[in-house]
Amino acid sequence: MSTARRNALQLVHYLRFKVNFNDAASGVAVSKNWLPKGAIILRATATVTSAFNAATTNMLSVGTAGDSATNIVNAQTVGAVGQFASVPSGAALGPLAADKQVQVTYTQTGAAATAGAAYVVIEYVPDNDLNIGQ
Repeated sequence: MSTARRNALQLVHYLRFKVNFNDAASGVAVSKNWLPKGAIILRATATVTSAFNAATTNMLSVGTAGDSATNIVNAQTVGAVGQFASVPSGAALGPLAADKQVQVTYTQTGAAATAGAAYVVIEYVPDNDLNIGQ
């Protein structure tokens, strides 16, 4: 089992991963990296570098495993090249109660996609208070 990365520096941290149209069947979540316990998610940004081309709809969602498939990125259309930002909701509002695995879901309808790629970046602040002077 993988675990969340921890860095003692007081910096904004991030997870970055690629999503392809054929990573999994439509509507099936793909596990990506982990967010650490105590983290506060600031925002998520997805950059679509190659348009997802299913005939009718092309939706991308990101969430935390066991909570919601959409609590980091709530179902965004990815049928065109571009970029969009999202803020967390529900259980993804920090601080996170435990290490959380990030999952991404691409959902399509109509004729199946033959192309599509996006990069997702999740910015977060880990719980690494220095407690200086206490």
